Amino acid sequence: MNVDTLRGDGPQDELFDVAIVGYGPVGQALALALAQQGHRIAVIERWPAPFGLPRAVGLDHEVMRILQSLGVTQEFEPHTTRSQVYEWRNGAGELLVAFPGLDETGPSGWPAGPSFSQPTLERILSERVRNDHGGQVEVLLGMAVSGISESENRVLLEAWPNSPDTASGAAGPRRIAARWVVGCDGAGSIVRQQMCATYEDIAFAADWLVVDLQPKDPARWSSELIQVCDPKRPTTMVSGGPGRRRFEFMMLEGERKEDFNNAQAAWALLERWGWTPANAVLERHAVYTFRACVADVWRRGRVMIAGDAAHLTPPFAGQGLCAGLRDAMALAWRLDLVLRGGAADGLLDSYGDERRPHARALIEFAVELGRIICVLDPDAARQRDARLRADAAELSRRKFPAPPLGASPLVRGADPQAGCLGRQGRVYQRGRVGRFDDLVGTGFVLIGDGHDPANRLGSEQLAFLQRIGVTSVGIGQGCALRDIDGTYRRWFDELGCSAVLLRPDFYVYGAGEAAELVDDLMAAWAA
Repeated sequence: MNVDTLRGDGPQDELFDVAIVGYGPVGQALALALAQQGHRIAVIERWPAPFGLPRAVGLDHEVMRILQSLGVTQEFEPHTTRSQVYEWRNGAGELLVAFPGLDETGPSGWPAGPSFSQPTLERILSERVRNDHGGQVEVLLGMAVSGISESENRVLLEAWPNSPDTASGAAGPRRIAARWVVGCDGAGSIVRQQMCATYEDIAFAADWLVVDLQPKDPARWSSELIQVCDPKRPTTMVSGGPGRRRFEFMMLEGERKEDFNNAQAAWALLERWGWTPANAVLERHAVYTFRACVADVWRRGRVMIAGDAAHLTPPFAGQGLCAGLRDAMALAWRLDLVLRGGAADGLLDSYGDERRPHARALIEFAVELGRIICVLDPDAARQRDARLRADAAELSRRKFPAPPLGASPLVRGADPQAGCLGRQGRVYQRGRVGRFDDLVGTGFVLIGDGHDPANRLGSEQLAFLQRIGVTSVGIGQGCALRDIDGTYRRWFDELGCSAVLLRPDFYVYGAGEAAELVDDLMAAWAA
């Protein structure tokens, strides 16, 4: 790896299991997930304090399940809002097409499209790390990584104070040794640069002014999600979580960023929509260039990247932070197994092989939406509007894309269910009713339709499952679990098989007969 050469190894106070560069929500989630498994984590964050203003405002059911696995949804869910429908309108305010169902329960057992405020999520994650795992996670704030050097069994990072009054109080460089390093340090990632990975541009770029406000009268707040496809200025108006509204205004040809990134310009654009300094507080304004990019390399040796360091997406599908939290989940279980000696480090190669195509598919979907939304030619916009009206009924029935993972040994061959997102429903177990993960736990789970699959396995297979931490459970009459809402009955009917093996990131390894699934996984593990 082409990296800065640090001056000798020197004595180290401690060898961390994983060092994470960047402490936004992706870095926080990864640190929390690894700490929950008992690992020792160092985090290096260049800013001395959390960024306290809104950024991401949309999540999905899968990410809520990820947060559930981190144990924060009970505290976080009250800080989310639900919207019933996402509407596209023309410049005159006429409805073009409506996408319903965002408030309905998705396949992961959570609302399909909740809205939130990112600082709230970051606060909850940070507090959970500090309060529950403060002895395992060392967070170095106000420190910027300047060099990375890899040896046979460790990586050495050098970090310098990012400002004279850095929260760490360090006067000079700090050197951190770790077995593995993950860069969650955003679009300008120093980790990605030192891995010699580059962004592949997916041919989309547009400047938008992003504005967050809080109505002074809470009664004026709404959870409406509206996309205004106006060739005079495409505009997005959505919930930013309880008590907040997010507006995004596309900048037009000839307009300059420096003329828009100010409160006066923000209020001038908000006035059309009924918001003024008399009835709202302007919380933030910032000009962003919406881009679509995917890094070509996600792992090199003992160093990996995740979140915006690995991919960028326009916000039209609300998948930016979702993709980053999927990365954290995909990395956490792999790193845990490798650190515990349950798998060879080649397991980490499958991370990028699976996540890169998945992230790219959703980025391309967002780009497709953006190219429809961002039409500026009036004649082309009228033709687009006519097509949307004509196809409105069909479009409203379309499901949000759920691409499978990319091919890897951990996605079972030609199995049509392999790599697809698994389901979560409510189950009954020993007098309790709850979501599957809360009662059964996470990790690998082998689920049998009306039987416990473990009863159909041999001793060698059972020993393997125990070694990698697989839970075996049956759902149905006479089993440990009962299906409360029919979620698993419907799923097994769709699968057409007797067992399904879920991975710790909630994706399907494969569906079929339990013994065959386990044999195939054992072969993949040994490869």
